[in-house]
Amino acid sequence: MAQQPTEIKNPAAASKDGGNAKLRPFKVVRVEKTDAPEGGHGREWYRYVLDSGRSTITGQRCGSRKDVLAYAAQCADQLNARGLTGQSIWSPRGRKPASTSST
Repeated sequence: MAQQPTEIKNPAAASKDGGNAKLRPFKVVRVEKTDAPEGGHGREWYRYVLDSGRSTITGQRCGSRKDVLAYAAQCADQLNARGLTGQSIWSPRGRKPASTSST
């Protein structure tokens, strides 16, 4: 029995902004059942697709459809936090505190 992919509609990502540099957030657009990758263990594997209108990210994960959808949504949130604030949760960039040495 074949399962249909979960498709999430995103009309905002489909619209063109005419060259506007406005950032578009990543959204989960698809989760579909797939075969395990070479060397992969586990019974259920899913392929997920994140899209921002300008970039597409595809990944695979083992687990239930619900767990993979939650993981993909978390990835999209983390990418959006990095892109919208200029900060990364993986490699924070910012000003270093001023040294307080008294010489």
